[in-house]
Amino acid sequence: MFGSKVCAGIDIGSTSVKVVQLKRSGDSIELERVGFAEIYPGGDRPGDPNEQRRAKIDAVRRALSSANITAKSSVSAVNGESIIVRYLQLPEMPEEELKKALQWEAEEYIPFRLDEVNLDSMVLGKKHPEDDRVDVLLVSAKKDLVEDHVSMIREAGLSPKVVDVDSFAFLNCIEANYDLAGGETIALINLGAEITGISIYQDGASRFSRDIPLGGETITNAIRSHMRCSHSEAENLKIIHGATQAAEEGPETTASFSGALMDTIRGKVDEMTSEDGSDIDKDAVVSKAVASVLGELVSEVRRSIEFFENQARGVNVARVILGGGTSNMVNLRENFEAELNLPTEIIDPLRRIRISGRDVSPDEIDRMRPALGVGIGLGIRGLAA
Repeated sequence: MFGSKVCAGIDIGSTSVKVVQLKRSGDSIELERVGFAEIYPGGDRPGDPNEQRRAKIDAVRRALSSANITAKSSVSAVNGESIIVRYLQLPEMPEEELKKALQWEAEEYIPFRLDEVNLDSMVLGKKHPEDDRVDVLLVSAKKDLVEDHVSMIREAGLSPKVVDVDSFAFLNCIEANYDLAGGETIALINLGAEITGISIYQDGASRFSRDIPLGGETITNAIRSHMRCSHSEAENLKIIHGATQAAEEGPETTASFSGALMDTIRGKVDEMTSEDGSDIDKDAVVSKAVASVLGELVSEVRRSIEFFENQARGVNVARVILGGGTSNMVNLRENFEAELNLPTEIIDPLRRIRISGRDVSPDEIDRMRPALGVGIGLGIRGLAA
């Protein structure tokens, strides 16, 4: 009935590694240990892919060591362009026939040779009772990506139990911690360093999934370019300044990264900048750099939500849950809420998970909390496996 009693969830991001050790205690789940490590502590990423791979393995080892992880088995996840998620509609048919049909459908939707990928699928059911077709989730991952990922986990000293996908791990965490009202449709946005994953949850399942190639590192690089400073300085400026405070809606004004807000920032920078580029107001320049990336990111999220709603025949997203390390940015939640005109909150991945480990620092948990969604989701998957 139950799976493992203890498992490590390993979230290997673009710039950092987060590890958690979860334990099953009766019907509840407890957090025993948590660790974190930067993949590129100096901020600069080596150009050699082999050096990048080695840096990731070293970061996993440091994170495991810092947390004193005792679990031997782990669940981790992959993401990126080699992961393809598609939502198909197929006629109702027996399971064996459906598997054969999916092989044919996969050739149309997967941009790789089928012998190069691992395929998995799940029948989601019907959107409406009168439908004569069922929704099917089709996921593919390139075999070489998964094999290399598994090899890294083993080299770091762990036994890989399951390899999941980031967006599904994030959803696992949401389901374990929140009461999702029947029929409620929620946009789940995981703001990572280089990739922002958006999933739309409806009727107990993921109904839409998309990765947007923008994230916290994109913002840092924009600040670095505008300010001509080091990576660490740009990262500190991002943390200190955050996003521009969302404007309060009035009769003729709404917060808009891409419209009035950007015009205001641009004008302020122009006023404070002489012809030779001296005497630039640092706050205004940082605000401009942050707003330029967030404007594009929020626009992509809005387009994704609108696309889903247009396809879903009258189903509307009711609220938004943000997660990932970038969701910690000052004023970011308020700006998403104003721009999307939807109630927006930051995930609490430990809402229903008790912290039992004596070595777990409350201050460290508070700092890392929004970034733990994927790792907690992976650990939960491992306990069930």
